[in-house]
Amino acid sequence: MRKNEIIAAIDFGTTKVIVLIAEAGEKGLQVIGVGVAESEGMRKGMIINIGKTVESIVRAKKASEHMAGCEISTVVSGIGGSTLTGVNKNGMISTKKGEISRSDVERVIETAMTYPMPLDRTLINVIPQQYTVDDHDGIKDPIGMSGVRLDMDVHLITAASASVENITKCAKRAELKIVDLLANPLASSLAVLEKNEKELGVALVDIGGGTTEISVWINGALVWTSVLGIGGQLITQDIGTGLRTPLACAEEIKVRYGCAKSDLVDPSEMVEVPGVGGREEKVLRRSVLTEIIEPRMEEIFRMVQKELEKTEFYDLLAAGVVITGGTSQMQGIVELGEEVLNLPVRNGGPLNVKGLSNLVSSPSFSTAYGLLVYETMMMDESLPFPMKPVRVKGQSTGFFKKVANFLF
Repeated sequence: MRKNEIIAAIDFGTTKVIVLIAEAGEKGLQVIGVGVAESEGMRKGMIINIGKTVESIVRAKKASEHMAGCEISTVVSGIGGSTLTGVNKNGMISTKKGEISRSDVERVIETAMTYPMPLDRTLINVIPQQYTVDDHDGIKDPIGMSGVRLDMDVHLITAASASVENITKCAKRAELKIVDLLANPLASSLAVLEKNEKELGVALVDIGGGTTEISVWINGALVWTSVLGIGGQLITQDIGTGLRTPLACAEEIKVRYGCAKSDLVDPSEMVEVPGVGGREEKVLRRSVLTEIIEPRMEEIFRMVQKELEKTEFYDLLAAGVVITGGTSQMQGIVELGEEVLNLPVRNGGPLNVKGLSNLVSSPSFSTAYGLLVYETMMMDESLPFPMKPVRVKGQSTGFFKKVANFLF
């Protein structure tokens, strides 16, 4: 790995924009700058107002630069929203010399990447799953092996081209160049999941403000990604409506007193609720708040369960489910998740954070920190080339728009 390299990441969230700056080198990844700005130009992970989104980026960028004591001009960016789609594909080639070389791996990757897609879609990420040499499968690094046929299984993630263009446009107006784009579910997985969980079989459920992102890992490989257009903001709206309080107050009440399981709340505990339009505040039992939250959280988990049941992997999740994202910090969410999903559930945030760990270890930073982990992984020359995610050039629209940039 190159020494003392400054890298930066930007996470476009529904409720906030996060910019992280880190120093990557022989000692690993050290977070040195954190910037967070309220996001008013996003809805359900999609940009709906260019101007307001740019303002949020600039505020977060300046805050992170001030903390880090340096300026940034390039970033790796996350991309989310319900337009994200994951699909598993296969590529196959014949080897020329009977011994598999790096060029053979590059050719089979390009073959696996090349398939028709609609004009309004853009390929975002190419994640190798496994290689097969002749009839021997489950191979992670085939270079140097003997064989006449090389197969490769990959997971491809695409997004709406308009979403990619809007993110790029906003970053450019904030004087930032996006050097890499990563799907949010993949980024969160890199930050939160343990290696043994990915080997055993695990689903990561990232419950953000406007979306819930799902990724499934089996035998150490990403095999499924999807995004649901529902998140913690809906719970905030329910609280605001049910308790007749402003949304800002509803969000604060949710964060401070929210609980997803009614049987975990003391029936005698009370909560102060600010009134609307100058009306006096009310004092209600906390159980009333839980009665609003629990049905909505149960609905989210039911939707997650339905999504997981669409796959062939639901019964293979030996490590269960890991929940992350801002909403995952709510009391009782693990217990409710286990009850609904009938799987072991744990809450997870970014692992092994160095530097500003007291700020970045929260589940709210899982995607942003995962973007830094990804960039560090791509810089690490000790990792075998065949199993690294493939950098995708250009992200232009059209058919067969996949040319790998092998710069590792």
